[in-house]
Amino acid sequence: MGQETCSALLLNTLLQSVEEAVTIVDEEATVRYWNKAAERLYDISGDEIIGKSILDFPWKSLMVQRVLADGVPIRNAYHEPNPNLHVLINTVPIIANGKIKGAISTERDVTQIVRLGHELMQSSNHGEEERAGITEQRDDRSWDRIVGRSTAIQETIQMAKKVAKTDANILLTGDSGVGKELFAHAIHHSSLRSEGPFIAINCGAVPAPLFESELFGYAPGSFTGADRKGREGKLALTDGGTLCLDEVGEMPLEMQVKLLRVLEEKSFYPIGASKPVRVSVRIIAATNRNLIEEVRQGRFREDLYYRLNVVNLRIPPLRERLEDIPILVQRFLREFSAKYNRVIPELNSEMMIHLMQYDWPGNVRQLRNTMERLVILAVDGEARIEHLPEEIRPDGSGVAVDDLKTRDVPVSDFSALNRYRRKKVSKDELERVLLHTYGNKSAAAKELGISRGTLYNYLKRYGL
Repeated sequence: MGQETCSALLLNTLLQSVEEAVTIVDEEATVRYWNKAAERLYDISGDEIIGKSILDFPWKSLMVQRVLADGVPIRNAYHEPNPNLHVLINTVPIIANGKIKGAISTERDVTQIVRLGHELMQSSNHGEEERAGITEQRDDRSWDRIVGRSTAIQETIQMAKKVAKTDANILLTGDSGVGKELFAHAIHHSSLRSEGPFIAINCGAVPAPLFESELFGYAPGSFTGADRKGREGKLALTDGGTLCLDEVGEMPLEMQVKLLRVLEEKSFYPIGASKPVRVSVRIIAATNRNLIEEVRQGRFREDLYYRLNVVNLRIPPLRERLEDIPILVQRFLREFSAKYNRVIPELNSEMMIHLMQYDWPGNVRQLRNTMERLVILAVDGEARIEHLPEEIRPDGSGVAVDDLKTRDVPVSDFSALNRYRRKKVSKDELERVLLHTYGNKSAAAKELGISRGTLYNYLKRYGL
């Protein structure tokens, strides 16, 4: 077997093994390759299409025609070949000796994602929240605010409900914005302490010198400037209820020792007091840090970690519960439309696909803020790509609204935005440019041809 024959066989095997539909055309737009996935996607055999011009098939000709004409690749362009089929297309030119010799196009079927989004949003619009999968317990309204039908979030909810009825300390873990405080509130209201107070402290927001008085309070005349009558701390105020220690990984080490003593002895001394105060408090701690790693680094006490971590509830990030995004989107759109007295914006298929493809580093909080922005900007009742924050737009393009208007780009045409998308930046390229600009972020972003917001997204993604 000759080398060329072997290479052709390997290439054919590779293209037939991928899940995406693959089409290869020459410079005249004549189809030269059509894999099995393409046959299944369009129900057209290779014998029917190979050797014919792709321009004879209107469901695809515009994409390929443009690439053959200008040589500009198209990335993740949404296309609806027919009312029952939705795809994402990537088309790149084949260039030899500076001339366009053809194009390769790959298509991924996203029909199920689109259908799911339409079904869930339509059911939400009609108030059929239970059928859409929104968690609702009529005998326990505290869980209503936790929205989702995915297996990941439902398993976490069921586990939370089981431990809520006990008095065990709970450690809520998960990325920023996943809803840890919502879970803390729901657990408290479902517990035996539901009639008692629920008080939350953000451990990262209280200055270290004030943390002790904030938690334990102080006796009258304890120090200059103190209230003459003294003041009760959060522990005393929470007696009989639940104390939520948000961002517990940021608690100062000296306070960790004192908190551990409270958990062991069920009592504490206010600052300046000579008598202990006994309390009955349940602790729910929350953090987006890896406390095991914090223990290894000596920044968190191991004994306190095991005291708090009687039950560990990990709240899944939004990227692990994609099917919940349409539900959350519609919930937030309704919420802010009512707040600002606006009509609920319409989201087309390309917008919903993009929202479900984005990894949402800020999770539900970020999604909620984004929907508020859409309601404010979509004054005509239609949400469009340019209404999204810069870092969320496709490929982090950073194309400003005014810039799009100046260029007279039809922003409702998703494919048109591809002409102005920036290239993807690799980690090696980013490190090289940062070295060249001596770490100057503005200069690095300018050299890479991206916005500073996109630069910071890449820095976070690559851990730089």
